[in-house]
Amino acid sequence: MLRELLVDVEVLSTTGDLSVEIDNLEFDSREAKPGTLFFAMRGTQTDGHRFIGAAVGLGASAVVCEELRGGVTYVRVADSTVALGRIASAFYGHPSRNLKLVGITGTNGKTTTATLLYRLFRRLGYKVGLISTVTYCIDTEQRESTH
Repeated sequence: MLRELLVDVEVLSTTGDLSVEIDNLEFDSREAKPGTLFFAMRGTQTDGHRFIGAAVGLGASAVVCEELRGGVTYVRVADSTVALGRIASAFYGHPSRNLKLVGITGTNGKTTTATLLYRLFRRLGYKVGLISTVTYCIDTEQRESTH
């Protein structure tokens, strides 16, 4: 239910039915379908508010945005990007509450240190992940970093 996903979000105003069931989160309007909570976010190239109509046309059940419009349930927030993170956390059962996190700062050696810790913890039998400028690792799955 949408109302339950808004617990950690600073909501400025709403319209519509907050008891609507949500079974999908999406910020790409082309992927919206019934049960979708669509996030209209301002980007560097375009404004997601331009695509609210498309998402609603494909059946989106509700919209999180910074400008209210008519048609479906809307949740107005100051920052849709912040709301996406908090709502996604609630939607997926707050998975980060069960994670232990290590951050590494400094000028030199961050990637090396992070990689050594990743390998050490894996060898000790822990399920671990790694995000670096070189690679992304989720337990044994590895992907090249793109950003």
